[in-house]
Amino acid sequence: MHPTARPVTITATAVTAAILLTACTSSTTQPPKPLEHGTVKKKHHDAARPATPIYKDRYRETNCRTVTTNAMTLTGISRPTTGGTGSRSTTGGTGGASKVKPNSPNKLDKGSTSGGTTGGKSKNSTRRVCDRKHLGRVQTGWQQHPAVWKVLIVKGDRSRWKQIATEAKWRKIKVGDRI
Repeated sequence: MHPTARPVTITATAVTAAILLTACTSSTTQPPKPLEHGTVKKKHHDAARPATPIYKDRYRETNCRTVTTNAMTLTGISRPTTGGTGSRSTTGGTGGASKVKPNSPNKLDKGSTSGGTTGGKSKNSTRRVCDRKHLGRVQTGWQQHPAVWKVLIVKGDRSRWKQIATEAKWRKIKVGDRI
């Protein structure tokens, strides 16, 4: 046996064993299922709260325009530039120019269509761009906050808060009971 063969053999054996252990443990180890039964350690009750309204913001599209850009123009542009004192910036290419308000949260892009030359030199993209005007908020429903009855169950080193369906059942359960 060659003098350097032994360390190589030991290393190869160790690596193979590590791979096999990793492969065996990862395929058979699954996260434990939620704890359903155990000993009650604590009880907790959250009282019902008044319902809160749910609102939805409403917007209207204004100042809509069609913007055509050339793909060659967009290769080096990540976003519209903001000039020193100017409030608008211009981006675009041979297909036309679009004026875009920088940092405007009211931008709304609608659809994207492609057209232009098919020779592989440039590809134009046309899209509809609109500003959005906030009209207000409309109530769409109510968020209910019912009462919640829970018990902390423990089994071994695992624990979990378990919700109880009714107040009557919750009141019958005592700390130390096994459920």
